[in-house]
Amino acid sequence: MILLTAIYLVWLLAVLLFFGYTPTNDGVGYIELAQQCLTEHQPYPTVTIFTQEPFIWNIGIINLTELVIWLTGSIMPLLVLLCVMKAATALFLSLTAERLFSTPVAIVALVFFIIYPNNWGQSTMVSSEIPSTCLSMIAVYLVAKDYGANKTYGAYGANKANGANRANGANEANGANEANGANEANGANGANRAYGTLFFAGLLLALANWFRPTATIFLLCIILFLIVFKRKKSIRPIAEFLTGYVIFIAVVGTSTYCRTGRFLYQARSYWFSMVDECYDEATVAPHWGQPIWPEGTPRYIANRTDMDCFDYEQIWKERSISYLKDHKLAYLKKLPGRFYYMYQNDYDNMSAFLSEKSRPENNFITIPFRHLTNEAPSLSMAQWMSLMCMLCYVAVLLMAILGTIVMLRHHRWQPLFLPLSIVVLGTLMLIFLMHGETRFKDPLMPSLFMLAATCTTGRMRFGRMRYAPTCLPINSERHE
Repeated sequence: MILLTAIYLVWLLAVLLFFGYTPTNDGVGYIELAQQCLTEHQPYPTVTIFTQEPFIWNIGIINLTELVIWLTGSIMPLLVLLCVMKAATALFLSLTAERLFSTPVAIVALVFFIIYPNNWGQSTMVSSEIPSTCLSMIAVYLVAKDYGANKTYGAYGANKANGANRANGANEANGANEANGANEANGANGANRAYGTLFFAGLLLALANWFRPTATIFLLCIILFLIVFKRKKSIRPIAEFLTGYVIFIAVVGTSTYCRTGRFLYQARSYWFSMVDECYDEATVAPHWGQPIWPEGTPRYIANRTDMDCFDYEQIWKERSISYLKDHKLAYLKKLPGRFYYMYQNDYDNMSAFLSEKSRPENNFITIPFRHLTNEAPSLSMAQWMSLMCMLCYVAVLLMAILGTIVMLRHHRWQPLFLPLSIVVLGTLMLIFLMHGETRFKDPLMPSLFMLAATCTTGRMRFGRMRYAPTCLPINSERHE
């Protein structure tokens, strides 16, 4: 898996070298704010920005951009770092899949991630999604590692009580020996390793949230996982996990408070987006190209003199809540449409392969599906690649659904819980709290690749291993 990850990293660097930087509306905004903070000799956000901008944006990526520009005078080292983070996401996806399912599933999930075209161009953009998803996946792996390494909490059947006989493939050849930590010795000392692991996982998730608040999805799923599968013993691990999370918030928030008088540890843009959904004429489609202050909508504030972004936020919050109180059903009716717009395609990063991409507002790709046969000869390379990506995306979705059904039929509740809850709970949170946009599902995609990989191993043999041999439920007496 290390070799495959290294090959993937080389590929990402080659894409960056040959196709260059891809400006996006968000990326350009991050760079501009970073440069402004450099002129003020302060990290983001600054007091000046409070009065100049309508909201606090993704703090982590702006500060990382500012740091790289300050050190090197260029954003290219940042893009190289994003390539490394993207490759690290692939690696920890496979490590997590190996811990939760099996080595075959891990290899297939990694291959899926690497060959998926939409994962090739994202690291040519200044993106908050890459570091947030990478750090979140590392946190998920640490939790899965702790969960799998402790016999008390399910060493995946690496003892007789859990059916780890030769028929289930849990012999020395398949890693149920001391080197893989699935024996009694590791079961006995697993609790000693758990404290640092869960604490660090919480710290990483708070850092991920600093880059982009979608990391909250992983936080809730991990807590649910600990409650469901550690039950009465979940209090201590949850406390350890949240301690790391809260400590990061306290340190970063206090630091910002000392500079600005505001306790800030993540983006504060939620009500800016929400208020734009809270009027009768609002559509479920993404609101691309819309001005910040659109007249005739609840987002518009006429007299903004002597106001800052926190005043705007309070006004938008009050207007949103007032609308939602009287239009609950109308708001809920928008959820299917948001779901459609979030999952309708997944080729938004393919703009990295456009021949001309100097203007960020034009860096998007459309595919003429209704007239594809007639217009096929005139399609650009980027459009053909996007069409290929769309076919891969449909295949991943179908395999993920099939893999989930098969896993449920085999009662693989425990290994299935984390990836499935991230996809399901994450989708519900995003469509309920945000408008529908394809890139919003980016943090959910690694889990979809894991689920898709589970369906491929049912008919594949790797040595003595058959379908998900190490995924028996805790305390299962079954032998397959």
